[in-house]
Amino acid sequence: MNRELIAKSSPLYEYWQTNQDSKNETQRLSIINKNSPASVLFENEPYKWENLYQSIIRELYRGDKESVFAMKVLLETITQEEKIKLVNKIKNYNLLSREIISLISENSLESIPRKFKIFRFLRILVAIYTNPYGIELKSKKKHLYEKTGSLMHTLRSYILIVFNKIKALNN
Repeated sequence: MNRELIAKSSPLYEYWQTNQDSKNETQRLSIINKNSPASVLFENEPYKWENLYQSIIRELYRGDKESVFAMKVLLETITQEEKIKLVNKIKNYNLLSREIISLISENSLESIPRKFKIFRFLRILVAIYTNPYGIELKSKKKHLYEKTGSLMHTLRSYILIVFNKIKALNN
């Protein structure tokens, strides 16, 4: 599984590379599907949306078909045009099987199996608080999970710097 390709497949990938200022915020908000009840997540909590997206795509990669429903809910938060782009990226990057892509692409939610799995839930919850995907939040952190995620990102960055300096000294 290619972490970089998963990150690049996200509709928020370019947003995380910016200064996350008001102009970038306006661009991010322009891809919201205002008809989706779940769009408030994409609108107000992009960090959580991104963590959910990357976590769920990993669950799907592992073959967890019950995660299709969650992915479809996330995809409903963005415009149809963005949804098509995202599905095409997933196909082009070979991130998921044809079967999973077909299930994601269906318009109906009724035929999608749903099952609560405690370990999947806990993995995603831990991801939201620990930021294993290296999402850099440059805007004001409003929620505890944004603060802990940002702290974890900073700590990992410093550890990597120290590790690289030690490695350079040993060479």
